[in-house]
Parts: sequence; C-alpha cells; structure tokens
Amino acid sequence: MHLVREWSPNGYDRAVELFKRGFFDGSHFYRVLPHFLVQFGISYTNDPELLKFANKNIPDDQKFDPPMKFKEGTISYAGSGPNSRTSQLFISYGSVPSLGRELWETPIGEVIEGMESIRGLYSAYGDMPPWGHGPVQGMIHRDGKAYIEEQYPKLDSFISCLVTEEEADDENTSEEEEEADEITSEEEADEITSEEEADEITSEEEADESSEPEAEEFEALDLEGTDEVVKVEPFAGTERIGSPTKKDIASEEVVGVTAGAVSDMNTIFMVSGGIFLAVSIFLGLAVYTKRRRAKFDKSS
Repeated sequence: MHLVREWSPNGYDRAVELFKRGFFDGSHFYRVLPHFLVQFGISYTNDPELLKFANKNIPDDQKFDPPMKFKEGTISYAGSGPNSRTSQLFISYGSVPSLGRELWETPIGEVIEGMESIRGLYSAYGDMPPWGHGPVQGMIHRDGKAYIEEQYPKLDSFISCLVTEEEADDENTSEEEEEADEITSEEEADEITSEEEADEITSEEEADESSEPEAEEFEALDLEGTDEVVKVEPFAGTERIGSPTKKDIASEEVVGVTAGAVSDMNTIFMVSGGIFLAVSIFLGLAVYTKRRRAKFDKSS
C-alpha cells in the first residue's frame, strides 16, 4: 500500500498512526465483495488507549475538484455520515461510480504491489446480513477474533504491518541542490559565453578599425580637365589604391569612387563630344558652301 498525505491529510495521519502501532496486525478482511470492495479495520488489540484513539472520529478532508476517481486498488475510509471516519478502511476492486461520492470517501492511497493477493481473498461468505452471510460488525467488536475463527474460519487476515516512510524532504532537498547546481553551471556557461562573445566583438572591432582606411591613406587624384580633387578609397579585398579607369567604372569593380569623380569624368566626355560635334557641323557647312559656290559659278 502507498499512502499519500496530500490526498487526505486527516485520513492519512490516522491510518499511518494505526499501522505503526500495530492496530491492524492479525485483523481480518471481514467484508469481501468481488467487483466492489474489500473492507477491514476492526482490531483485536487489548490496548485500551489504542482502541480509544482508533474509535475517535476524525474530520472529513476537503475533496478535490473534480473528485478523484476510484480505480482498482484505491484505498479510502468507510463511514456512516459526515465526520464519521475512525479506523475502518476499504480497497476498491475497480472503477465503481458509486464510490467517492460521500464526504468521508476521500482516497488516502492505493495498492501499488500485490493486488493479485487482494483479488484472491476469500469472498464466499458475501456481505453482512441481510444482503449476505458474512460477519456482523457488532459481533466482531464484542467477541473479537474468536467470533471470526468460529463462524468464518476461511476469512483471510493480516499477519503484521510494517510502515516505511519515504524521506521526501531529503529527496526534495537533493533535487533542489541538483537543480541549483545545474542552474549555477548554466549561469557560469552563460558568463563564459558572454565573455567569449565580448572578446570576439572586441577583436572584430579592432580588426574593423585596422581595416578601415585612415584619412591619410586616401590618395589625392587630380582629374585632368577639372579643378576638383577626388579621394578614392581602396577596394576591399585588394591592395590596389589608385585612380579608377573607364573599365573599372563600367564593371563597378572599384568601391568608394565619389559621385563627383564620375560626374566630372562624364563632364569631360560630354565636353569632348560637344567639341567633336561642333567641328563636324563646321566642316559640313564648309563643304556645303563650297558646292553651292561651284554651282553658282557654273550657271553664270
């Protein structure tokens, strides 16, 4: 059996105390109903203080919303009304819709090993009268073990119960320490990564600064036919620094040529073209005038 305090604190505390003090040792499973439940919890102890403790009612625990569904192996208290739980427990044989509806039917744990033994408990006596031929609870309280052994000798019983408490706090502490170590390791890794990134950024900035041409590295070029001095930056990835040629400009292989340089070179080309056009027009007029004069002389 595995009992869970979070499910039912009051019920858990009472059950654990009874198991620890040997209240259930030697007691019978006096109500065994296949496909429904098996009930136990009437002790044969001679300890009056333990009996007084066991018979004292405990308050009902708050149910989950929605309530926990019963399944095979679910452990809960039997009762007769609100705040009526004492010492009698039952184990569910399956998912019975009627179980878990009452205030006192709050699960306190479950069978996690040995359910085949619970299913094999002797059940031929059936329920208590008038629904069956099983033991009467009042007679068990009055006559104790002798009543069961004489009237219902085939009923199964506990031999002894051993309680082993999980050290949840230590486990949680270990888990928290492990998580803290993981978080610390992650933070250290982040700090190392940040430092490496900072070093990389610094190195990149230094590399960028060293690759950026200083003002004195620009070469002053005097373009013929203009009064402007144009600065040409060195082309990235090359060692050449100088005046761009017409082929360079056409193929866009030179980076950093100012708009003024291209504009001034275009101006040179335009001026040259204009001079060529003017000479062509002058020659054409000269030829035309000569032919007109020859024609005029001939007609005279």
